Amino acid sequence: MENWSVDEVCNWLRQRNLGELVPKFREEEVSGAALLALNDRMIQQLVKKIGHQAVLMDLINKYQQQKSGLESFTYCCETASPKFSEITSRTTDRQTVNSSGPVEQKKYLCSTENEEGLIDHRVLKQKKNLKSFFARYKKLQWTSSYTLPDFPYDVKCILAEKKCPDHSMRIRIIEFLQADMTKYLEGSLYPNSQQYNIVVNALLQAYPFLNEDGNGFLLWKRALKDRFKYVRRPIEDDEQVLRNKCKFGHRRGQTRKLSAENKPEDVKVQAEEEPIHLEGSAIDVHIKWLKQEYMKTQRNWKEVDNRMNVTMEIRRKMISDKAPLKDILRLFPFLRCPYQLFREFQLLTHTDIYKKTAEILEIYSENILSLYVVRHNPINIMLQENLKQHTEEDILKYMKMTAACLLLPDVFGDDSDLFAAVNEEVKVATPVLEVKNPFNVNSCEFALYMEREELAQLDDCTMALAALIAAFHVFDIPCPKKIHRTLNFLESLVFEVRSP
Repeated sequence: MENWSVDEVCNWLRQRNLGELVPKFREEEVSGAALLALNDRMIQQLVKKIGHQAVLMDLINKYQQQKSGLESFTYCCETASPKFSEITSRTTDRQTVNSSGPVEQKKYLCSTENEEGLIDHRVLKQKKNLKSFFARYKKLQWTSSYTLPDFPYDVKCILAEKKCPDHSMRIRIIEFLQADMTKYLEGSLYPNSQQYNIVVNALLQAYPFLNEDGNGFLLWKRALKDRFKYVRRPIEDDEQVLRNKCKFGHRRGQTRKLSAENKPEDVKVQAEEEPIHLEGSAIDVHIKWLKQEYMKTQRNWKEVDNRMNVTMEIRRKMISDKAPLKDILRLFPFLRCPYQLFREFQLLTHTDIYKKTAEILEIYSENILSLYVVRHNPINIMLQENLKQHTEEDILKYMKMTAACLLLPDVFGDDSDLFAAVNEEVKVATPVLEVKNPFNVNSCEFALYMEREELAQLDDCTMALAALIAAFHVFDIPCPKKIHRTLNFLESLVFEVRSP
């Protein structure tokens, strides 16, 4: 890679699905040597999108790790212990004997057996030791070439003056170490104890004054561990994780066996059995709690579900009385979360809208794309161009499902502007999807809009379509005539009824 020209670097970017970066790299004349010399600040100036920055930094780091790993491996083999040299020499001798004639093999085995005895068991054991050595070396390869990250300017100034950092500066140092370790671990958030030790030792060797009274090692290691725990903790409360847990029979705070017994129909029964006829201050207490909890990054979803159950009657009454959407969302902000939107739909209809929508797109995507009506549609043309750039089966399936979702109004002759605004601004007040870069896996964006304001960010086309259907039912919004046939088709499949 060091000897690559600018054109070779551009071809390498296209092969890694980073073709959008080619014009900028060609303009800046980034050769192979320049590519390997890029630091974090240069990459941030050169590449605007965070996703592309992460992919590019990861590719460069992997190449440098492989290169340093080969160099250190060569050095390791040259300076190996006598035992390791003896193992390799014996293995070489064994291969030499195997290539010789049977008489010579028998003579070699007899002589070796007289000297050491039980040659077969010893050779097998030596081979196992050799394999374990290579496996262990590969596992700990990143630690042998680990260097401290390039800290920000203000942190460098504090460290250069050999001043003991205050609490906020300690947090910044720990954050940069955690982010750097995650890069070395290829995105993993679970380092082992030895990797923690190596990183902390590198920090204290570079800046010995951080080892306060000889107790700094344990303090920095504890802080680094806590930082990884803090980063991992929000994953448990992520909406996608919670939805998957519910989908596969696991609820937070319950065992898998108990959650398997709680079917979706039971949720409705529990909601009806609870004392939901509350008035005055009792409702105000729940609404105030929901508002405060919505502002938190780590939410108590179990308590959210309970309080949303309790306040469901007053919420349904406001919606049936045609209260302004802003007032409803101000009192019940969790309706902006796709997980709670789907849950509300399930309580009203006893139907898992996300599961049904996924089944619809998987079954009908190929049939929709093969129709003559959509053959010359701009979305279908865009799809065919992007399909040529990928070979992974999962990505191709995702692209086809996305295209099928966006082409549904054209199949039924409806107004597609009332269904989804693709790379355009939303112009209608009824529930509609906003879609940006639908076939770019790294930068695609889906959002649900109501009354020209964003209601929720969505992960993919399946969640987007499910949220659109759920919004009409949850907020009791009449279906526009120009999109009636498309939504009627989807609802007939969701509720398993025959379409008129």
